[in-house]
Amino acid sequence: MGINYRVATGVIIKEYLEEKNINEEELSKILGVSKLYISELLSGKNKLTEDIAVNLEKVLPEIPASYWLNLENKYREYLANECDKNNLEKFNLEEIAKKFKFKEVFKGLNWDLLKQANEMLKILKLNSFDDFNDVYSNLQVDFFEDGGEKEAIAIWLNLCKEEAELQTEDINGIEYSHEKLQQKLGLFKNIAYNTNLNSTLISCRKLCNQLGIYFVELEAISNSKVRGALLTYNDHPAIFISRRFKSHDHVWFAIAHELGHLLKHYNINEVLISLEEEQINNKEMEANEFAREFFISKKSYNEFIEKGDFSSKSIELFSAKNRILPGILVARLQHDKYIDMASLNYKKNR
Repeated sequence: MGINYRVATGVIIKEYLEEKNINEEELSKILGVSKLYISELLSGKNKLTEDIAVNLEKVLPEIPASYWLNLENKYREYLANECDKNNLEKFNLEEIAKKFKFKEVFKGLNWDLLKQANEMLKILKLNSFDDFNDVYSNLQVDFFEDGGEKEAIAIWLNLCKEEAELQTEDINGIEYSHEKLQQKLGLFKNIAYNTNLNSTLISCRKLCNQLGIYFVELEAISNSKVRGALLTYNDHPAIFISRRFKSHDHVWFAIAHELGHLLKHYNINEVLISLEEEQINNKEMEANEFAREFFISKKSYNEFIEKGDFSSKSIELFSAKNRILPGILVARLQHDKYIDMASLNYKKNR
């Protein structure tokens, strides 16, 4: 007998019973359940339970319970997919795919648009794409006229949360405190002094976890324009870094920036988004100032500037004395326009 997973399991069972001339009343007596239950099972209204599948072996001994349960699972999957399909029929999936970056997020998976749409809803924890603006109204970002997209930020944040979940076992039982973080800032700076960026990120994550902080580094989604974020995940602060620019100085400035937010602005109910381009508001300016002081004190930096010697040798000596990589100082000098953006870039670790 050919099997069609689109047909309720009970309907298929009924065909087998008819071949053996077993009616509903006889079956209900053998299985010890009501005739009404059997009637609704065989018509496809009732779900096949494990107990019934096992007891069916008394009636159809040649067919194991696992066979019926597998059919039931396949049928339920079919119903779920049909429900998803019906829910998504009203949307233009081509437009949804473009808006929610399907090609980028599901690259190489060879899923059809319906499958991708359902997976994106799971990532975003939405029942419908219509709910997006309401659910993500807390993403207060003010740069969309410049090409950034709220959808891309929301996707990135949720992918980061999936990565963060892998750290939960390491964080459980550790209570975060500003005081402990403040005491360990020197260790973060020591970690940043390592020229191997990937190694520093691993060490940074371990130190964050020891302090009760989630730390995730995940490449940004196109058009999100996000550099980093600070939020609460599983009742712990979480720092997410996009590594949008792959040089050591950019990545570590972003980390220091988020550490500044954590110490100065952390609110369990707020999501702070740091964008690639500098934002002119008090919180961002304070976090930037913290990141600058984190690597180079204002006093030391001003003394260096006053000398006016921005040669390679001078930069090397200053960096060694302050235990920072030269690329950190080069980036600071470029930003402050003491040297042009093309100068000394070979000193940056990429």
